[in-house]
Amino acid sequence: MCCHVRSASVSRRRRSVSRKAPTLPPLAMLDLSKPGEQEALGFLLRATSKRDRMWTILDLRRHGDVLLCVVRWVHPDDVSKPFALAEVSLTEAAVCWRNYATVEEARSKLEHRVRH
Repeated sequence: MCCHVRSASVSRRRRSVSRKAPTLPPLAMLDLSKPGEQEALGFLLRATSKRDRMWTILDLRRHGDVLLCVVRWVHPDDVSKPFALAEVSLTEAAVCWRNYATVEEARSKLEHRVRH
């Protein structure tokens, strides 16, 4: 009778190293029991979905009843200003933004808004 012994070591393919992402503090907390905050989350998920991506979010903060988002447009109207500081309302269906040439400019405006 022939006996085959399996290797005592695990193949590289089957080894899975469980790497956990670092725990980061939340940038914005939403109360999803409020319809406006649910709508804002839904909008952000649609705006950043792989299928119909409008922008990529680079930074995000809650400031009162708005989410301040530093974004990079996927297809900017003005290629010289591919970044924006977008304000997504948490109380109504409203989004407004201002375009910037650099991500540093947009982040600076975000920081200024958060401080004031």
